[in-house]
Amino acid sequence: MAVEEEGLRVFQSVKIKIGEAKNIPPYPGPNRMRDCYCTVNLDQEEVFRTKIVEKSLCPFYGEDFYCEIPRSFRHLSFYIFDRDVFRRDSSIGKVAVKKEDLQKYHGKDTWFQLQPVSADSEVQGKVHLELRLSEVITDSGAINHKLATRVLECQGLPIVNGQCDPYAAVSLLGPSRSEAKKTKVKRKNNNPQFDETFYFEVTRPLSYTKRQFDVEEEDVDKLALRVDLWNASNLKFGDEFLGGVRVPLRVLGQAGVHDAW
Repeated sequence: MAVEEEGLRVFQSVKIKIGEAKNIPPYPGPNRMRDCYCTVNLDQEEVFRTKIVEKSLCPFYGEDFYCEIPRSFRHLSFYIFDRDVFRRDSSIGKVAVKKEDLQKYHGKDTWFQLQPVSADSEVQGKVHLELRLSEVITDSGAINHKLATRVLECQGLPIVNGQCDPYAAVSLLGPSRSEAKKTKVKRKNNNPQFDETFYFEVTRPLSYTKRQFDVEEEDVDKLALRVDLWNASNLKFGDEFLGGVRVPLRVLGQAGVHDAW
């Protein structure tokens, strides 16, 4: 990765030796051995994969990897995968090292404890939302409420399979509703600027004598806004989920406004 420092252009690179893994949990079956390989990832983007070591719970790889770092990243991660007889890959565990901690291991031979891989641990990035509840007076004189949801931008979304073509799916959730709307896809951008606004009808049994946004607490608790980020994919198995956030409408309070990352 090229970095400008005092007029100089500095290129960053990484050199890794992947040695071996030990004491991998056995396969739950008569053949307890596993066929394992290791991947190197910049955040969620795979940049290197070792060969598969067959029928072993202590696979030895002994492979070197070198590359120039093409972009900024937060974690350098290593994943151990198992490939079963049906050629399906499942993750066994991972090691994630923060970028600022890499210098601690420079030139050292180090063992790392494998950590479990979960959907929550793989989510990265953040989304900027602005919610605004406003009153609408109908022709009959009734007061309804409309929720305006503005999806402004995202930062630090993961790059998956060499790409990040994100879009946001916005849903208003409740006991008897599930309305979903989508932003446009932003191609090749993991820090997309969306700035799109979606409107949802939120009817409240208010009269003119009640204070603005004086809504019943139990009504607010039944509704929530969910924003999911997806990576648009041309592959047959569909788009890839990048992460999501759920915002209960009670955060709007009396002001009827909520603006946050």
